[in-house]
Amino acid sequence: MSKTIRIAGAQGFYGDSPLGAIQIAMQGEADYLMHDALAELTLSILQKDKIKDPTMGYARDIEVHARTLYPMAFAKGIKIVTNSGGLNPESAAQKVKAILEKQGIKGIKIATITGDDCAARLDEFKEKGLLLENLDSGEPYPAKYPVTHANVYTGAQAVKDALDQGANLILAGRVADPCLALGIMAHEYGWKIEDASTQEDWDRLAFGITVGHILECGGQASGGNAYSEWPMPYSVSDLGYPIAHVNEDCTAILTKAQHTGGKVSRNTIREQLVYEIHDPTNYITPDVVVDLSNIQLEDVAENKVSLSGIKGKPRPEKLKLVMGQHEGYVTEQFFFFSYPYAYDKLQMFIKAVKETWAKLPVQIIESRFNIIGVNGLHEDAVDIPPAEELNQRSELGLRIALKHKDDRTGKTAIAGIVCLGLNGPPGVISVPGWGNMNRAMLSLWPTLIPRELITQEIKFVNV
Repeated sequence: MSKTIRIAGAQGFYGDSPLGAIQIAMQGEADYLMHDALAELTLSILQKDKIKDPTMGYARDIEVHARTLYPMAFAKGIKIVTNSGGLNPESAAQKVKAILEKQGIKGIKIATITGDDCAARLDEFKEKGLLLENLDSGEPYPAKYPVTHANVYTGAQAVKDALDQGANLILAGRVADPCLALGIMAHEYGWKIEDASTQEDWDRLAFGITVGHILECGGQASGGNAYSEWPMPYSVSDLGYPIAHVNEDCTAILTKAQHTGGKVSRNTIREQLVYEIHDPTNYITPDVVVDLSNIQLEDVAENKVSLSGIKGKPRPEKLKLVMGQHEGYVTEQFFFFSYPYAYDKLQMFIKAVKETWAKLPVQIIESRFNIIGVNGLHEDAVDIPPAEELNQRSELGLRIALKHKDDRTGKTAIAGIVCLGLNGPPGVISVPGWGNMNRAMLSLWPTLIPRELITQEIKFVNV
């Protein structure tokens, strides 16, 4: 009989609610909890923390998890795999160890996975002749902005190895999101990863990646953020996070915890499947290239979907390296204009702002003026209604944002237009506090490097 394990998608991003995972742990509905905490820009956020305090740099919600979720999970024999270690997995492990010991918890083996952090190796890569070309623009490194961090998307081998060595909790750095689940399956079923060489090997890895991709965004697979089930005929305030009952024969049943909101259906699963994958016939990950074009999804019961039919191809020759950049600062402020003539007032205000800034000693790299509810999200991708229509609105909002190099320009620029509260058009108010000034503007520089330059390292901390 085929062996089955249960993996839950317990977290979709840094700061996600722990309640879904807690409910799964309380009901004992999983063997593993998979937490994905690292979105593209999350490492830049963590780098800010690490600059202020060298012991930081990890996703701080693991401290909450260590007080609430982890004890409950460990008591039921549930293991936890997460990339919440971020830029500082070893420090994260020490923090979790201290929290668990304070609660009297013993017998837990914490594994850290490092090796993805390349910030100190960029000069080495340059000396080796690597161009580190930007995947989007083709521009060669170095970039014109300071680098905040540089991390490689690593694969599942170290996750498997850590579990093979008895880890109850894995705190990894930038292990690619779906590779967290693949590492679990490779451990449980003895699958080859780095030494995969046959079609059967690649199909197994592709299946593991697909399950991980479905789980990695938490509640998105179980009815959250779903156009495919709109209007949503279910509660989202108590959304049940997705759980994959994974079989050794590369089939799975996707479901959620009992007595929870949300919905697991063919619709919710296939909507998550096309999320962030670009080419569905060539979904590139560190361990395998996945072909989803022949995938089989079927509603087999309420909140139960069967999954099979995934094919794999050999892994890519290179790994993705993402560098964060500090491009300067952004300052923004919101204003609101009331009926009558809300649009005309707004346009008059914009004109006065531009004329005022032209007279001030400020260097503004770029400025934007977005009308909330009109082009605040889509900007020039949508047509703006005629002025006659907009002037009939009861109110219009205006977001002013400016990009600048130093941390003083924003304050000067906003201070220069405060007077328009009285000197400008009638019926205008602003958000109190006069804006979010001098917020660091971060961007990403994606590139590729030879995989042989990266070695993952596993260390253990015993509780």
